[in-house]
Amino acid sequence: MFEQSDPVVAFRMAERLTLTAAVLLIALIVMIGFWRSVQKLDVDPSKGLGIGGSVVLSTPVFVLLTLVAYAYVSLSNPISVDPHAAEAPDQVASRDQPAFLGASRDAAPVEDDAYDRTIAQRRVRSLNCLAEGGSLSPRLEDDLADAKLMLMRPVWAGDWGAPDTFAAWARGQSTDAPNAAARAFYEERHVVC
Repeated sequence: MFEQSDPVVAFRMAERLTLTAAVLLIALIVMIGFWRSVQKLDVDPSKGLGIGGSVVLSTPVFVLLTLVAYAYVSLSNPISVDPHAAEAPDQVASRDQPAFLGASRDAAPVEDDAYDRTIAQRRVRSLNCLAEGGSLSPRLEDDLADAKLMLMRPVWAGDWGAPDTFAAWARGQSTDAPNAAARAFYEERHVVC
């Protein structure tokens, strides 16, 4: 009838039995608590309903009708398990997507050039503050220039000119004046240094 090794089916059966036991327990409590009370609904013909007399609905009858309705709903909807839902493949984003909604380990990052440029600028400012205090050897100056260029290259603006020309100027290999905005980005320091 069902595969006993499937924990989902066993869980659904236990869930259905627990719910049935809870409904029966509540029905028993209602029956005991209101055993002698009787609800009487008077239907007055003067109210325009067209029905004379009254209807008496006692609590046991009401509880019995509720249990019959619950049993009908419970038995008419059998336990079903969709095997494809449990074996859904991971939703994985590709690197080409700007954003991805879903739960996955490899979601594509959201590209935000302004944010990335701000972070790179903050790091270049920090490097300039660290280098400001003392005299650096030529090797350290070259390493500092390379570090700042590595921070700038991923966020390079198109109007700054060619990155290689700027890199040659930053390393002291060229005397051509670089773009003013790129130079300001490269040489800027924090206000607090």
